[in-house]
Amino acid sequence: MLRVVPISCACLGMACMPGAAREAAPSPRAEVVTVEPRPTPAEAPIERVRERVRELPVEGFLPALLFSPAGSEQARLIVATHGAGGAPEGECDYWRQLSAGSAFLLCLRGKSMGGGSYYYPNHHELDGELRAAERAARAAEARILPGGGVYAGFSQGASMGSAIVARHAATLPYVVLIEGFELWNIPRARSFARAGGRRILFVCGTRQCDSIARESARFIGQVGLDVRVEYAAGAGHTAGGEVMERVAGSLAWLLLDD
Repeated sequence: MLRVVPISCACLGMACMPGAAREAAPSPRAEVVTVEPRPTPAEAPIERVRERVRELPVEGFLPALLFSPAGSEQARLIVATHGAGGAPEGECDYWRQLSAGSAFLLCLRGKSMGGGSYYYPNHHELDGELRAAERAARAAEARILPGGGVYAGFSQGASMGSAIVARHAATLPYVVLIEGFELWNIPRARSFARAGGRRILFVCGTRQCDSIARESARFIGQVGLDVRVEYAAGAGHTAGGEVMERVAGSLAWLLLDD
């Protein structure tokens, strides 16, 4: 089971604020929640964390990063995708903190823009990379649970991810879309639900994202799926700061079934 803990430090140059997880009723609706700060826990020593992160060869694509939690028990898989100009190292660090190192993290690289920056050319490419990377991760780590996984996307990863998550809902039924700008409709939501999708979390720091997320949530709720919208007004186009706090405060709701 994914352990949710308060956020404990600045990550990837973004100011991370402490946030506490809290559960919400699982009825299909969009809402904004105020997250109460909590004391921050000690982080795992950086040397031990690095030992559990490795490059994962992905057939037909650049290597992904795979983080493996300590121990011998099975754990869920979180697939993390970045924005244009991002990198998998950042996403793995972000979600390692959010999950307290209790989940497998598969962080997709995309194509190089040069200078250590990457992007996903289109949603078809992202879909192909996700399929190949998940196959490789499951072949490398038998402890990955067969279902109950999470697709998490920021910016480009969220927008393009919206177009493909229904194809992966059998193994990744929970979705976190941070600062994405792709509008969902009833057919898309219905496809996600029929494929095994369970719950969708939108987290925004800009008004444009919030507007699209709320309209999307209205359609998603009509097909019986649980959906939640978190808006950190004024935070801007970022996954850090109050946006990260809102993600942390919603993970217990997202994974309520598990």
